[in-house]
Amino acid sequence: MTDTTENRLPSTDTTARLGMLPIDGQTPQGATVTATDDDVAEDMPATTPKIDSGTVSRFLVLLLALVNQALTMFGHPVLNIDDTTITQLVSLAWTAGSAIWCYWKDNDVTKAARTKKARLSARHAA
Repeated sequence: MTDTTENRLPSTDTTARLGMLPIDGQTPQGATVTATDDDVAEDMPATTPKIDSGTVSRFLVLLLALVNQALTMFGHPVLNIDDTTITQLVSLAWTAGSAIWCYWKDNDVTKAARTKKARLSARHAA
């Protein structure tokens, strides 16, 4: 059995049915599709938004981890933490995270949640 391009590539009528462009980059009518600068300029906002604080903090944590790993590889540990301390920190983080999550989910903390609960209570009472 021979493997030809006809067996591997979709035909023009197949791509037209699926709404895809053919492999050669032409539309089924034969016109070439090109993007203009006007198309790109319409979608771009006038000003670039600032980097949010979450992105900066994640980058700094990653940078600290990479520097610590590199220094540890060369025998100069910056964060000298043993296994027991790591276990305790993970346990503390897990307990604190689950406690905060359970409190948030089971209690209406935000103003919007309390308003929604009051509306639901009024609807069920009627």
